[in-house]
Amino acid sequence: MLKTKTNKTSDGFSLIELVIIIVLIGIISTVALTRTNTGIDYIKEQIAIDQITYDFDLARSMAFAQGRTITIKYNVDNESYSVHNELGIITDFPNSENGVVSLDNAYLKSLDIKAVDFGGESEITFSPSGDLISGGSIELNSKTIDIESISGKWQVN
Repeated sequence: MLKTKTNKTSDGFSLIELVIIIVLIGIISTVALTRTNTGIDYIKEQIAIDQITYDFDLARSMAFAQGRTITIKYNVDNESYSVHNELGIITDFPNSENGVVSLDNAYLKSLDIKAVDFGGESEITFSPSGDLISGGSIELNSKTIDIESISGKWQVN
């Protein structure tokens, strides 16, 4: 009888090839997650800056439109602020819970208001004409919002 030699070809992957692929997937995943977390922190900080500056501009417009003094009071310990007029806290202020806008929520948990300084105070006051009484700054994680006296122009550094 004749013996024929048959070539067996493997239709699968060897154990070494599978281990190499799994290690490469792990390395790529680690790099992607690191970059994603860094990007998410940046986005969270931008959301907070947008929220603070939007509320700043809205309070200024409210002071002018209503002809009333409007004050934003910052609470660094609670990562929040509230908007007040002569009658007290404005409970229906947009994006607030009973007048308090909190940055200490599930979306912005890693964000901190590090310092607030407006002429030694932690509050901004707009006159009935919409002018800012005293300029100052709000310091977040890595950015600072500087606000000019009188004009109320703000800049992020």
